Amino acid sequence: MPARANGRRSPAPRRPHARLLVAGAVALAAVLAAGAWYCSTLPASPQAASCEEFHALGAARDESAPEASSAAGLNAGSASAGCPPAPDGGAPPDPYAGEGYANTEEPGFVSTAARPLSTFSADVDTASYANLRRMVRDGAWPADIPAGAVRTEELLNYFDYRYAPPEGDDLFGISAEMADCPWNPDTKLLVMGFATTPAETAPETGSNLVFLIDVSGSMADADKLPLLQEAFATLVQGLGENDRVSLVTYSGEERVVLEGASGADRQRILRAVGNLRAEGSTNGEAGLRTAYDVAERNFVEGGVNRIVMASDGDLNVGMASEDELHDFVDGRRGHGVYLSVLGFGTGNYQDAKMEVLADHGDGSYHYIDCAEEARRVLGRNLLANFTPLADDVKLQLEFNPAQVKGYRLIGYENRALADEDFLDDAADAGEVGAGHAFTVAYEVVPADSPFEVAVPQLKYGRSDGDVARAGDAVTGAAGAPGDGGEGGLAICTDGSEWLTCSVRYRPAGGDAAQNQARVVGRADHTAEPSTDWRLAAAVAECAMVLRQSPHAGTATFQSARELVDAADSEERAEFARLLDALALRSREPAAASPYADGGRINR
Repeated sequence: MPARANGRRSPAPRRPHARLLVAGAVALAAVLAAGAWYCSTLPASPQAASCEEFHALGAARDESAPEASSAAGLNAGSASAGCPPAPDGGAPPDPYAGEGYANTEEPGFVSTAARPLSTFSADVDTASYANLRRMVRDGAWPADIPAGAVRTEELLNYFDYRYAPPEGDDLFGISAEMADCPWNPDTKLLVMGFATTPAETAPETGSNLVFLIDVSGSMADADKLPLLQEAFATLVQGLGENDRVSLVTYSGEERVVLEGASGADRQRILRAVGNLRAEGSTNGEAGLRTAYDVAERNFVEGGVNRIVMASDGDLNVGMASEDELHDFVDGRRGHGVYLSVLGFGTGNYQDAKMEVLADHGDGSYHYIDCAEEARRVLGRNLLANFTPLADDVKLQLEFNPAQVKGYRLIGYENRALADEDFLDDAADAGEVGAGHAFTVAYEVVPADSPFEVAVPQLKYGRSDGDVARAGDAVTGAAGAPGDGGEGGLAICTDGSEWLTCSVRYRPAGGDAAQNQARVVGRADHTAEPSTDWRLAAAVAECAMVLRQSPHAGTATFQSARELVDAADSEERAEFARLLDALALRSREPAAASPYADGGRINR
């Protein structure tokens, strides 16, 4: 310290008494030891190597330990775990403000009298669930999670179910199960499953895979390019000598790193991927153009031709908007090359752009949040995710107004189609791979339910009287079976039929569309729903609460948790722990589900 002007040094600063320092150190050590002891009492996740983020959630569920709520929210690595207050003392900053999500408005109940048809595209994407898991693992509170990040159909489709396989020449096995709705005592919940036969081996003609990898500066984080490079070790194990592998990178400029390499040359592929480095801007347009060109040059007739794009979606050079990406992919689609998307990263993740690319590129969309998910997508489910089975898969449900007053489709908001598009084979719809399955859920209002569904008063169409006459026809009060109503309206007099589900698709590589249909009725209703139905109900509840749905009724994270049989599989056990975390962070009161099964749920 410099001397003062009078030549004397300033006095030494005062220091705390040594005994106070010792006492403080002892107290701090005691606090840390108590914290370490508490953490040691929490059960470890069976996936400790890959999903240890949920290790504290089982114990945190114990209401006798209120401090567990804060413990469960203290996961490192996210501002959302405990956001600092805004500088002006207002609300904390949005932890996902830098990420991009498209929120689609949730439709309400539809009157069967006004619109008996419900038409939409199939979807086998799973990105939303893995992205939600990432947010919860990083400490997000329910209010933090953007509604647009929660796509119910992708949460439903993440899990494996015991659906009936296809029979005969059918491509889809169609299952249906209906029971009392857990969150609304006046409605039913219908869960339908659509399963395909898994591909036992890759096509003999081989595959043409073009990996389009974002190596811009934003991909340098450990959960982006490094995680992708690690995932390739799993991927190459599923390739063979009939497969052609190309590698295109893009940042400020695009580059063909590898073209047409044999899938059997695994070391060459891994070496090319391992040498990638992240730097520069993100010119996704140039990369996409080059990837399509490479795929077309190496096209395998009768084989699998697919571009797999890996990125955080943060495109900032060339095409950047969803509309531009949509138009570009639409222009390149239809030549036999599919485009699938793998999402990586946090902070600047652009989910909306990634979904547009996959949806309009006739491919699937997955989010990779950990090494275990990479093994799931690129290893266990590789053939399903890369081998197309059916293109332009569309569903149309016709509800019987004599039995169903109203209905609402849960999820699939951005997959809705006009009713006339069902028979229009030029209308684009979803692709389903060999071994894929997808789940559809409807909340159904029975004709005799006190639940009110608004019926528009039509001057020239169906009226309330038509619906009443339909009901009379079933009970025999008026009309004869099979009679048409006024104006040529066909009335189904079979009281056992609630609806008919039709599926239309083109087998991959073919031109002619095919149809399947299944009638759902009284025989599909049960008082003791299966664990698959209960899981689907829990997923729907979770999604509704996160999206703050006006149709959530009595749904809570805890009531959803009571529906899940955590002993059924590790995936379901992980979902149960995720619900535990969300319930604790929302500080919900305990709420018993009518389907609670405390004997089989790990507490």
